[in-house]
Amino acid sequence: MSDLPKFPTDMTKYFSAMKLPSLPEVAALMETHKRNLAALAAANKLVFEGAQAITQRQVELIRRQVTDVTEAAKMLSAPGDAKERAMRQAELMKVAYEKSVADLKEVEDLLRKSSTEALDLVHHRFIEALDEVKAAVEKAPSAK
Repeated sequence: MSDLPKFPTDMTKYFSAMKLPSLPEVAALMETHKRNLAALAAANKLVFEGAQAITQRQVELIRRQVTDVTEAAKMLSAPGDAKERAMRQAELMKVAYEKSVADLKEVEDLLRKSSTEALDLVHHRFIEALDEVKAAVEKAPSAK
């Protein structure tokens, strides 16, 4: 244990003796970090709002589908000959399939829109942050 440097004096000397490049202005870097965190929070909010919209729309679609199934059951139980009932059943299945595909596309569009908005926000902030760090480094005095 006696081989370890004494803290903080020995550690301070150790780091002082290292030839590290000058750090960019700390306040500028902290401001960049704040903007990064704000962008991430905004992106998370967009994702959360998108998830809420998708969930709400799915609930609406399920309610409509339950109503559609109830109506279809009434139509299928209506009197008629076998050929008539088969034609009704085929038509009901076609309509249900077309609605299901349209519903899936709608939910997919909601998901894509939400994801794209969040990703675009983070992407633009990342590019801005790189420019800010570059500018801060350029302003910092050169290490000798």
